[in-house]
Amino acid sequence: MKRFQKILVGVDLCSETGAICRELSPSTQSAIDKGLWLGEHTGAHVTFMASLMPCLGLDADARHLAEMLRYQSMLDAMYERAHERMADLVEHARQKGVDASNVQVTGTPWVELVREAVRGEHDLVLVGSHRQHSLGRVLLGNTGRRLVRKCPCPVWVTSPVEAGAVRKILAPTDFSPTANEAVRLAHQLALKCEAELHVLHAVEYHFEPQMRDLIIPVDEIEEYRSRIRGDSEQQLNDCLEELGIDTSTDAAHRHVAAGPPHLMIRDAVKNLEIDLVAMGTQARSGITGVLLGNTAERVLSHLTCSVLAVKPEGFVCPVQFPEDEEE
Repeated sequence: MKRFQKILVGVDLCSETGAICRELSPSTQSAIDKGLWLGEHTGAHVTFMASLMPCLGLDADARHLAEMLRYQSMLDAMYERAHERMADLVEHARQKGVDASNVQVTGTPWVELVREAVRGEHDLVLVGSHRQHSLGRVLLGNTGRRLVRKCPCPVWVTSPVEAGAVRKILAPTDFSPTANEAVRLAHQLALKCEAELHVLHAVEYHFEPQMRDLIIPVDEIEEYRSRIRGDSEQQLNDCLEELGIDTSTDAAHRHVAAGPPHLMIRDAVKNLEIDLVAMGTQARSGITGVLLGNTAERVLSHLTCSVLAVKPEGFVCPVQFPEDEEE
């Protein structure tokens, strides 16, 4: 796969007490494992990146005060410990045959990940999900949500529930260019990693309530539903043909479901035991940046599997880095 050549993995080194953690959190370990797995399968270079700002517990302005002489020994020890942890990750990757490096920064994590993605021209950013909800839902934290909205390249948010190889991928599409790009990327990933690809389109019968209010005969309502569903099935087949993946996508893996898209995606993930959902995000009209939209927002708030969010063509990162412009 040529698409993923440079992968950036966000690493959270900070424990709940603010020190460098002895053991990485399940979500961070999940992102690392997935980065290594992708590196092994794609030959991509993997860069591990960690920010010490959460460990320091200071904002950018206050950090200068912490660098006064009486704090220097504490900071030196923290930096050294972080350096050791990151060096261990690189060595572990190289033992697996994955070309790897690491970057340490002290800025806001999501901003630094976006900066590095832009500066290093990375084509994928991997991060762990924020936390596991008591009801089983994975909630996307601030870092993941901001990356999905603002990072210029695809963002893969891993779930601590999903471990090991990606066996089944779901690519929902509403036939928009961005959604179809996500289908194409999911297909490439499935081929390279020997995963099973499922493509889903959700159809809604918008006029059915009005038809029932007008007491339209039941057989006419059923005819309306059948026509809409048939058109959607044909549109899905045409979409896959246009993408050039119709011959490698089994008919049993093409799904047209009736209902709200976010619910149909959730049900498909559960029923098909999906490991990864690859989906497009929605671009705001007339401005840079990404508005997740109702479907993506709801999907990201309810899934227990990993999510790969794909940006619209021509997306421009809305984050400005004045210090880089001055260099």
